[in-house]
Amino acid sequence: CGCMILAGCALLLTMAVPKDHHWLVVTLAMIGKLAITSSYGAVYIFSTEQFPTVIRNAGLGAGSTCARLGSIIAPYINLMTRIWIHLPLLIFGTLSLIGGVLSLALPETLNRKLPETIEEGEAFGRKIKDGEESNKMVNSV
Repeated sequence: CGCMILAGCALLLTMAVPKDHHWLVVTLAMIGKLAITSSYGAVYIFSTEQFPTVIRNAGLGAGSTCARLGSIIAPYINLMTRIWIHLPLLIFGTLSLIGGVLSLALPETLNRKLPETIEEGEAFGRKIKDGEESNKMVNSV
């Protein structure tokens, strides 16, 4: 999620750079590209950890399908430079920033038992009345 936030900020900052500072535009764009590439692997890890075992394949497939649809649309977003030169940067940067911030709301899975049933999945990461988390930590050996 930190990489997605960094990518979004780098892409949005690119719009504020004066036109005569080409090296700075390229540097910020490459930082954005590096950060998005770094977050790519984490997306699959996050998505598989959030779904219960009984529907994990279907959940990962649905997420992957949405990602592929985004890949189909992406080249057309680049054509929007005809409308406004910074519009693709605004779209990609904003979506990356929103995705990074929303991923902060995902429940922590480190040393936790992942949900196996749909009922466990619905309760995963929620707090119960006494303030203790609903999913217990796994004892590490």
